[in-house]
Amino acid sequence: MRKPIRFCTVALTFVLLSTAIFSAGCTCLLPSPMPYGPKVTGDGTGGAIVVYEDVKGDNQHDFYAQRISPTGDTLWGETGVLIGSGYKDSDSFFDLHIVNDGSGGAVIVWSAYPTKPDWKAAPGQRQIPYLTHLTSVDVEGNILWQREIGAIYHMISDSSGGLIIASIPEEQQLNILKVDSEGNYPWGEDGVPVYFGQYAHSLHMTSDGSGGVIIVQQNLTYTGSNFEVFVQKVSSDGGLPWGQKDILLYSLGGAEEVEIVSDGSGGAIVAWQVESKDIRVHRVDANGNVLWQQNGVPIGITKAVEEAFPHTPLLVSDGSGNAIVIWEDLRRGLASIYAQKIDADGNIKWQPGGEEVCYIKTNSSFWPRTAVSDGSGGAIIACSYKKAETNKKGLLVQRLDTNGRAVWDNGVVVTESDHITHVISSDKQGGAIVAWGSGKSMFKSGRSYVQRIDSNGKLLWGAEGIKLNE
Repeated sequence: MRKPIRFCTVALTFVLLSTAIFSAGCTCLLPSPMPYGPKVTGDGTGGAIVVYEDVKGDNQHDFYAQRISPTGDTLWGETGVLIGSGYKDSDSFFDLHIVNDGSGGAVIVWSAYPTKPDWKAAPGQRQIPYLTHLTSVDVEGNILWQREIGAIYHMISDSSGGLIIASIPEEQQLNILKVDSEGNYPWGEDGVPVYFGQYAHSLHMTSDGSGGVIIVQQNLTYTGSNFEVFVQKVSSDGGLPWGQKDILLYSLGGAEEVEIVSDGSGGAIVAWQVESKDIRVHRVDANGNVLWQQNGVPIGITKAVEEAFPHTPLLVSDGSGNAIVIWEDLRRGLASIYAQKIDADGNIKWQPGGEEVCYIKTNSSFWPRTAVSDGSGGAIIACSYKKAETNKKGLLVQRLDTNGRAVWDNGVVVTESDHITHVISSDKQGGAIVAWGSGKSMFKSGRSYVQRIDSNGKLLWGAEGIKLNE
């Protein structure tokens, strides 16, 4: 059977994103954070810190950070703290990031031209350098330090007030940098070089819980015939305890859309899509031992439902070696979202084919989808939708408990606006915080919003959320 629906809903999105990335002069590696709009991180107490950009005339962009209390009060002034300004001809694509510093503040990444360039010239020929900045903001909104850094493709917290960054300063050169809470570079300003194949895609990282990082990438190497899955670890001292070459997790080819989360014991759990046939999951321990069956545990989606065409998995860890995989498939003719739980030994825990998370009659994908742990063995999933009958668009959030049961009935509608994208963060109280951009077009958002949903599915910050800019 042909698979035109899956191509239209997912591949079209990929083509649009890729076109924008290549036009900006980036490499083929697609970074992991969601594009466009604001970014958010929980502050650990039920509140949040959000970074957003405000577009002025003549392509000037101002970047603001705002802290919001658990009850929804803005703590850093009406518009937040101005952390920087510059020029760019589109919204921040994949170059706006934020991580919690563990002390009520955050470290933020933003990028822009310092002065107005010649927009008619190609991105790499504009004479003025396109600069990426790291900005540390404390609990009161004071800027502690700023640094300039190379292109950032992904970053995570180091669990000690700093961050770990995947940077590619030159084509096919992957460096892993660590920046501590004072803005220093413990692994050197160039970081640790890590093997990076010629056709690497979908690089992701997770903390090892001890100041190091575990990296996963899908790569066309070794056999040279198709995409395989590899992992590598950089320890807290910048060493490579698993050796110079990556550990091969999957060698059968056809791997796509890799994801990685911590297993809570210094290792990691990895998931990937095998073309449109199934999703596989594997686990590696802190010493680099591959724990589950060769080439990973198949979820068995198409074994349960022959023509499901599963794709784009998400992965959530419960911190005890178990993981929840969330994906989209077409078993009901139109797109729907399902989830499956795998325990620490690689056993499938929920019903064959997975538990249904969300079904809305839609002719398009639920992209983007995001997910976080609910802190109780379940997950909170957010997804965009467009109803087939009315074309009404919105953002829906659903919670699954530890047994795979949908807790919030048919889900909680966060907004019915024509939002562009969203990000999600745990509120560490059993709920989640969602930020989204809405407005102008696919590549330019007009307004930024943030909302908190508690463990019972109640919207805590007003019916429409908190609007961050006018």
